[in-house]
Amino acid sequence: MVFLGFTWPLVFVYSRVIKEIRSEIGKVNYDRPTILALLPNRFRGDLEILAESGAFRIMVIPNDYLGGIISLYWNDKISRKKYHNPDGDERIIQIQKQVRVFFRKFLPLLYRRLQIDCIIEAAAHYKQSYDWKLASYELGVPCIVLHNECLITNSAHERRYVEVFGNLKKFKGSYIVVHSHIAKKVFIRSGYVNPEKIDSLGCLRMDDYVKKVKKIKRLNKKRKKVTLFSFNHCAGLIGLINDFSRNRDVGYVNLFENVHVCIAKLAMERDDVDFVIKPKWAGYWKDEIDYVCEKNNIKLRNIRNLSILVDVNVHDLIFESDVVCGYGSTTLLEAAIAAKPVIIPYFDEALNPEYSDFIQFRDSFHIFDIAHSIEEFRLLVINRLDNQQISQECMKERYAVFEKYVSSMKGNAKEQYIGLIKKIVKESKWSHNL
Repeated sequence: MVFLGFTWPLVFVYSRVIKEIRSEIGKVNYDRPTILALLPNRFRGDLEILAESGAFRIMVIPNDYLGGIISLYWNDKISRKKYHNPDGDERIIQIQKQVRVFFRKFLPLLYRRLQIDCIIEAAAHYKQSYDWKLASYELGVPCIVLHNECLITNSAHERRYVEVFGNLKKFKGSYIVVHSHIAKKVFIRSGYVNPEKIDSLGCLRMDDYVKKVKKIKRLNKKRKKVTLFSFNHCAGLIGLINDFSRNRDVGYVNLFENVHVCIAKLAMERDDVDFVIKPKWAGYWKDEIDYVCEKNNIKLRNIRNLSILVDVNVHDLIFESDVVCGYGSTTLLEAAIAAKPVIIPYFDEALNPEYSDFIQFRDSFHIFDIAHSIEEFRLLVINRLDNQQISQECMKERYAVFEKYVSSMKGNAKEQYIGLIKKIVKESKWSHNL
């Protein structure tokens, strides 16, 4: 059907698989702008927040259906790394022309059937949504990027952003929203987007959290809890390694092993304390945790007070914890503004000169507890279980660092996002009415 240019059968199929995220506000108001989210699993809760606001109807398309049409045109011999900027590669240019010709026929019919007013995506560089977004923008449909990958805390990350986005063709869309002013400056410096098409409005999923941390009181519990927000071998080494080192010859291999094994040993020593290891996903991440522990003769399944939790609310886990540990993650700042002792291991490969520009939050180490050896890490965890106080001066600095890299402590990102999206939709010339 795609190759023959038939659209209505596909419009019918796609209109059935595209679903609305239902809010709990009651009766649906169809007069609200309707937004279609591309690659919805990349939004990290933002879509649910926008839906619950009652300001929009949020529609989502399954990933397989988003990439299904594009995949028909691909073959394995074509480099997808050059897709955003073919640089004269006629094979890629021809594919893009064919895909976009079909989308220009298909998308207006789909959008009008579903009454779509705007599309959003969670990052500016996703290949799966590239042609869909460009064809939509050419049709006059507002296209907004709510860029989620915004943690830029060191010079290496700034250089990497400038390099990656500087090599892409100029941004074609309505607007880019980033979390921090630093991210905004880096995007502009890369030349990818003009200053009038980007702004920093904070992080949607942090609004409720920053309001809670100012109100919540320390819990009175019978058992204390230590949480390690697990890190992989990459942990911020963007451009050098992805996730885990296959040959264990690059990245934070020893640091990963020593920290995770230390937590397991502490759990065996302190059966009066609950320990949690929180990886970002299961699969080979959990396999790697199992591997380093078994390598050190530790059977995790035999440690009753140690849990490896994947599908758990991060903020709830932070509030429940008495001590938080981790490396190179936004969760460290999230725990910091919740007045939790936060311990960062800074030894093994973290001290390698070639990684020095990649260390997250190094300029802000004074607001954390820094462990310079595995023994110091162990002692800090034990000592902080009995002394969890954070000074008011330190809390002020934690708030400032959080606002610098993540979001405003006013918790007003949602209002700004809603205002911007409504403004762009109102000013657009696109109409889903025939």
